[in-house]
Amino acid sequence: MIYLPDTNAFSAHLASKSPALSARLKAGQLAGELRLSVMALAELEFGAEKARVALGHTLYTRRVRDLSSVLTPVPLGASFTGHYARVRVHLVGRREKIGDRDTIIAAHALALGATLVTRNVAEFARVPGLKVENWQTD
Repeated sequence: MIYLPDTNAFSAHLASKSPALSARLKAGQLAGELRLSVMALAELEFGAEKARVALGHTLYTRRVRDLSSVLTPVPLGASFTGHYARVRVHLVGRREKIGDRDTIIAAHALALGATLVTRNVAEFARVPGLKVENWQTD
């Protein structure tokens, strides 16, 4: 099984906000099931840079750097574009659009055949064929 956490899952983990989530992420990493989308990493890097500019060097900045050294970021790949187009057309046609970056992450999960790990289950549940799980129970 492949798991692709979205940005909010990794953010909660890096900020030590959910022990249950962190335990599942660590188990998935050890089992080789966990993947880091370049889109989620880009959003994490943005948050880290924003914090760095506002506060100077932060623990969060180091944690993002450590995460990307432990989990190799997965590029979008050639099959991503078709998944993205189908997801976006579906959501726009139903007037159920989700955020642009979330659309990218959802399409990336579909392209990888991965289950998306997120706290935003209701939003991602609108994406046809996407498997979604919430590991943040605390």
